[in-house]
Amino acid sequence: MRFLGVDHIDIVVSDLSSSIEFYRKFGMSPEGTVDGGETVFMFNNDEDHPVRIELHQAKEGQATGIDHLSFLVADPRDATKEVQMLGGVKFLFEPFENQQSGRTISNCYDPDGVQIQMSRKTSPGTYKNWE
Repeated sequence: MRFLGVDHIDIVVSDLSSSIEFYRKFGMSPEGTVDGGETVFMFNNDEDHPVRIELHQAKEGQATGIDHLSFLVADPRDATKEVQMLGGVKFLFEPFENQQSGRTISNCYDPDGVQIQMSRKTSPGTYKNWE
């Protein structure tokens, strides 16, 4: 098992509108939204060199910053099994396909508490196109 790339970086933000406008200045544009518009997927519109971030409006009392790093793997289910066989890593849940994003995911924490996700796009997803 190896990481094939960064799938996306998930960021909790204090002001979603301001963050969208900030990342637009770096060539990112909204790709879709879920959670009633409280989560926006941003994309650089370059399939050859994709960059994706996921912006979440912070809930009251929630800290802002990186929520998780998502790494692309060939198969999240197989990758999870392989890591589990090596021992010492506790996953937060069994791998599943997140219907909203269309990604099969598996999450754990690194030794410093950073949430790490292994993922692969496995369906179109149900998130709404940006309007």
